[in-house]
Amino acid sequence: MIREKVNFNTEWLYSSKDYTDGELKDFQEAEFEQVSIPHANTLLTRHKGPDFQEQIESYRFISWYRRHFILDESYKEKRIFIEFEGVANAAKIYVNEKYIGEHKGAYTGFSFDITEFLNSWGEENVIAVRVDSTKRSDIPPEGGEVDYCLFGGIVRDVWLIATGECYIDNTFVSTPYIKDGNGKVKNETVVYNKTKGDKELRVETYVLDKAGNVAAKGAETAMVKAGKRHIFSIETEDIKKPELWDIKQPYLYRAVTKVSDGDKYIDDYETKIGFRWFEFTEEGFYLNGMPIKLIGVNRHEQWPYLGRAVNRKHQIADADLIKKTGFNAVRCSHYPQNPAFLDRCDELGLIVFEEAPGWQHIGDEAWQEVYKINIQEMIIRDRNHPSVVSWGTRVNESFDNNELYITTNNIAKELDSTRPTHGVRRMESYEDSKFLENEDIYTVNYQYPEIPRHKPFIITEHSMDWFEGNGFSWAADTKALVFTKTFASVVDYYFGNKYCLGGFAWSMFDYNNEVNYTRTENVFYSGLYDIFRIEKMPAYFYMSQKDNKESPMVYIANYWTDDSSDTVTVMSNCDEVELYVNGKMIERLKPNLYMNLPHPMYEFKNVIFEEGEIMAAGYVNGREVARYTRRTPKEASRLVLTPEYSHIAADGSDFTAIKIELTDENGTVLPYADNQVSITVTGEGRFIGEKDLKLEGGSGAFYVAGKYQRTGKIQCSVSAEGVKGASCEIIVDMHTEK
Repeated sequence: MIREKVNFNTEWLYSSKDYTDGELKDFQEAEFEQVSIPHANTLLTRHKGPDFQEQIESYRFISWYRRHFILDESYKEKRIFIEFEGVANAAKIYVNEKYIGEHKGAYTGFSFDITEFLNSWGEENVIAVRVDSTKRSDIPPEGGEVDYCLFGGIVRDVWLIATGECYIDNTFVSTPYIKDGNGKVKNETVVYNKTKGDKELRVETYVLDKAGNVAAKGAETAMVKAGKRHIFSIETEDIKKPELWDIKQPYLYRAVTKVSDGDKYIDDYETKIGFRWFEFTEEGFYLNGMPIKLIGVNRHEQWPYLGRAVNRKHQIADADLIKKTGFNAVRCSHYPQNPAFLDRCDELGLIVFEEAPGWQHIGDEAWQEVYKINIQEMIIRDRNHPSVVSWGTRVNESFDNNELYITTNNIAKELDSTRPTHGVRRMESYEDSKFLENEDIYTVNYQYPEIPRHKPFIITEHSMDWFEGNGFSWAADTKALVFTKTFASVVDYYFGNKYCLGGFAWSMFDYNNEVNYTRTENVFYSGLYDIFRIEKMPAYFYMSQKDNKESPMVYIANYWTDDSSDTVTVMSNCDEVELYVNGKMIERLKPNLYMNLPHPMYEFKNVIFEEGEIMAAGYVNGREVARYTRRTPKEASRLVLTPEYSHIAADGSDFTAIKIELTDENGTVLPYADNQVSITVTGEGRFIGEKDLKLEGGSGAFYVAGKYQRTGKIQCSVSAEGVKGASCEIIVDMHTEK
């Protein structure tokens, strides 16, 4: 590659002190600490609590980041850019004490050309970033209440980019003829000429398959005036029978675009692309001509203690977990999410609904201008992702604002005519909200009509069962099953209704929220997984809807205690299930509950409790392919530690979650345990979490992170009164995650 993209995440200096814009020469760097990016301006010390509002307020301040760097002579004829993928919530950028510019918005990236502000080659330069994490009523989503936390700091990756004096600003790669079997690629490439003279430039596009072979190419030559930009529109030659991108085999090509000045290549740009076509019709969503019911989930980009400041590895892990759970679609609620997450959705075949930042509130004219800019940034950044199929151009759950939403839909169409738009309505406005999304997709939360007002129709949030405690990790199995059925019943609805193209469950994970309207100590217990990404009962329902040829499974939704229900519910993707109690077969059933589902559930009635063991065996075509066993929980016996990763990088930002479970002597996790555990961490690492943590539903977690360029081992141990403790070891080395 000609273009250099250098990871700029390490060796930053950080201060929580607010220096005014006019005091740039007065920095006392001895007061700064060295940090790595992504970085939270404050690590929260708790994940919930009656006084958690203090935790939320703790990251509401202005901070500064500084980085010293030297560029050698190899950069002499290059243009240099600094690119930030996400700063919460507003950033002012300075280079060598000179103001470069400002960006508003916590969820979209930005870059600045800093070439003219750099010192001579070989001399030291300093980038300074003033990060404003205070409440900003002029920046979406704030100005009213917000049902999630914004956090603070430089929360996503930073890059230093070196290009030629004539360079590619962005590309828009599409496959407009693929529905007709034509494998051409169309590439609209924006090229700037920053030289002092007009330039005749040639732009070439190469489409490479997975093996690196050139599958197609195209080129265009044009005169670009000095100081101006030109949009090159290139169509490649045809690719015969291109591999398609779909949810099961998401084949990705690479589109490499090169700029040449005469016989010299001066810049290049690469993006992954997928050949696919899709349609939203009144009676179905079609991908490559095949009907697909969208089984989706809403995802917040948030972790306890760290907020949003996590590295690429954990963004990827979230996407992997969504796919593993059984979803084919994800809604980025309620803002553009980390580029690494979307990259992984491309690789996994996850369909993405992406949205501009907002939650119910529409601000004044200044606010709306930032909202429009954020939409532009979102679309230009993400329109090459094959996983993205729709742009959300309406503030989540807002009431109508015709002037604004006509404008935002027009912005989306001008920047990307290949995708529809959607606008998420609150349930109260379903009956009278205008359909302003150019009649693309009508979306609403928590409404399940037999015949929708408008079509195509999708439920963007469903399963509102939060106020009775059914979603608590420690809920009784009867209540957890009620929670699970709220998801199953809606999925059953949209498989049984030809006008509903699918839906998105609320939500993938429990999360911290500012509003706290469920009055649950600022944790919203709406997730299929808890805030630490530990599964709850509804996760198994979605697993049971996966293809039994790939992942046969059985799950008993009953903790098998003397106060459990005598109706034993089993979730499975098998044809038949046998139920046994202490080795005696009770019954063999075919599925009998929610019969519209791809894999309906099983209810075994009048099962008499006997302390001991209950087991379900699943059969496909008469052959046992899966079984699941529960044992009646006994007295608490020991703690168990399970690290998410056994090795982490010594880059200052990598970390691993370590799950804590309290079990009985048989290894059964105690589903109602709320013991207080004490956590000790020593060695070459940093502890992130609560030293004294109260378990929820017999489990919990903490994090350990590596230190920059400090290799070695981290020792972790947990203890609790009356039970055997546990320990584990994490290796910190110099490997890095790509």
